[in-house]
Amino acid sequence: MRPILLLSLIAVASCSTDSAEQGLRQYFALPTGISSDTLALSTAILEQLKPGTPEEQIAATLRSRGVGRDSLSRYYPPTDSDTGIVRVEHDSRGANIVVKSYGVRLVFDSNRKLSGVGVSEWLTGP
Repeated sequence: MRPILLLSLIAVASCSTDSAEQGLRQYFALPTGISSDTLALSTAILEQLKPGTPEEQIAATLRSRGVGRDSLSRYYPPTDSDTGIVRVEHDSRGANIVVKSYGVRLVFDSNRKLSGVGVSEWLTGP
């Protein structure tokens, strides 16, 4: 019985509007034609931000696109590591029972220039 309930919740989540994915597409200027699987999103974000872009420029771009202006997104720049993180959360005012959130890992080289991107998604709910 529980597997059926779980599949039903996932189906509800995937059929309704996904505020986190909309935010991710807005913050990284991704067209709607890009698939929502994490590999396609990672590739599209890297192409959009351009490998070799300095971290400071990426931080400014993210700010200009609204990252951090609300409680649904935040940029954590790299400190002692080579990785910065952008978190994009779901809007809790929605009616979804199961919701999706994203983490975007921005990998920088030793000169703090972008060298890679990885997108992770996770589902949360009751």
